Amino acid sequence: MPQLLEVWNDTVDPKHLTGGIAIGVGIAVPAFLISDHLFSASGGDEALSHSYALLIGIVGCVLGAVIAGVLFKPKRVITTSAADTRSRQEVIDEIVEEYGELGDPRELGPRAQAEIRALGLFEALVDNYEAHQRGKDGRQ
Repeated sequence: MPQLLEVWNDTVDPKHLTGGIAIGVGIAVPAFLISDHLFSASGGDEALSHSYALLIGIVGCVLGAVIAGVLFKPKRVITTSAADTRSRQEVIDEIVEEYGELGDPRELGPRAQAEIRALGLFEALVDNYEAHQRGKDGRQ
């Protein structure tokens, strides 16, 4: 594997980085210089012709970036961290301890219930609520 560099939180090959810079400069600079010459030769307002040439140069920069992005893919190194081994119930208990009782999730609106079900938390929250209610009833 080639020596890699980290640039702006992305991993790149130095040869590809140099190639991408060369493509960007190779497209943007000639686009600016040629358009500046053509707009200046047209005999219009000089400041306006320079502005249009600059705009063409910026378009050249974007085109160069797209070409470099297609040619040279990032060399990302993807790492995964170990999953939290605590059970959902332990996490729910910590939340209840810190913020107080969560309430009955069945009393939520249908959209909120659907979201909680999609996360796979609905049954755990119902179980937590019912266990909390049983604990209250046993104490009183």
